[in-house]
Amino acid sequence: MPGVSARGLSPEERRQLAVNLTRVLALYRSILDAYIIEFFTDNLWGTLPCSWQEALDGLNPPQLATLLLGMPGEGEVVRYRSVWPLTLLALKSTAYALAFTRTPGFQTPSEFLENPSQSSRLTAPFRKHVRPKKQHEIRRLGELVKKLSDLTGCTQVVDVGSGQGHLSRFMSLGLGLKVKSIEGNPRLVERAQRLDQELLQALEKEEKKNPQVAQTGPRHSPYHVVQWVDPTALCGELLLPLDSSQCGSARLLLTGLHACGDLSVALLRHFCCCPEVVALASVGCCYMKLSDPGGYPLSQWVAGLPGYELPYRLREGACHALEEYAKRLQKAGPGLRTHCYRAALEMVIRRARPELRRPGVQGIPRVHELKIEE
Repeated sequence: MPGVSARGLSPEERRQLAVNLTRVLALYRSILDAYIIEFFTDNLWGTLPCSWQEALDGLNPPQLATLLLGMPGEGEVVRYRSVWPLTLLALKSTAYALAFTRTPGFQTPSEFLENPSQSSRLTAPFRKHVRPKKQHEIRRLGELVKKLSDLTGCTQVVDVGSGQGHLSRFMSLGLGLKVKSIEGNPRLVERAQRLDQELLQALEKEEKKNPQVAQTGPRHSPYHVVQWVDPTALCGELLLPLDSSQCGSARLLLTGLHACGDLSVALLRHFCCCPEVVALASVGCCYMKLSDPGGYPLSQWVAGLPGYELPYRLREGACHALEEYAKRLQKAGPGLRTHCYRAALEMVIRRARPELRRPGVQGIPRVHELKIEE
């Protein structure tokens, strides 16, 4: 069973999957919550069963990627040098069976076949200052929002966590929607407003060159608001219509591209609690940043399961691509020394400051080329 896909499961099967996952998490909590930096301070190797130590001792990084993570390199054949204990094999098989499907289904979008650095479905003014990945995202999400807006009869789109306003600009100046952009960082809002003016000037120049593409009617830039959206409370500014005459009759569509952590929670809360909000199109990210309690888990049912807790570090590990870490092990490059250096440094830190646990230490480029003293 190469992992499971939540899409194809019935509600009862999803619940059983959640129960099985929390059981495994509870059984192996001590291993899952271990940090590499504590290898020496907490004698992590010594906490493993002796049979596991015998099986794993002496394996090099590529062998760990192949045998433990189940990700052999290209052309590599999986060969065990010894008989592994059943408990270790059972954990590996269980993790593999309960993992969500990780097989990439990605193909290069047709809009990038001619030129991989720019979308053929966005005109040049909308591509400026926007990387290819973001070009694809704002076009796809913007067009989806436009369809939802037409279906629900929404009077206004609210882009929450709008950043530099790339999505808002495309929806308003490209698709003709009325858009309010809400962003907590004033510098990003200033940047968004400058880019709005730059885009307007570019569109006007383009229309002078090609009068046949001129837009009928006035263009409306996004209305930008500096506002921090509190995930624990409803935001009045978010629900406020641009047109004061629409108070009481506004129909809002909320959207967010890469709504980080609790911002996704805030969007869901407004959608569920506010009658003005008739539609939601959110692309979340950084799930490990969901607050606990209050954000993680979003499901009240999961919160009632024993062993559901996932500390930040575990959620971070679940969000980051396992494939990328396997590649590091397969290459066995000198950069892996950094983990050992940091673990050794933890010994020094705790001797000097015993109360400090798991402090963040700023990394520097090519640190593995330095001596440990440096």
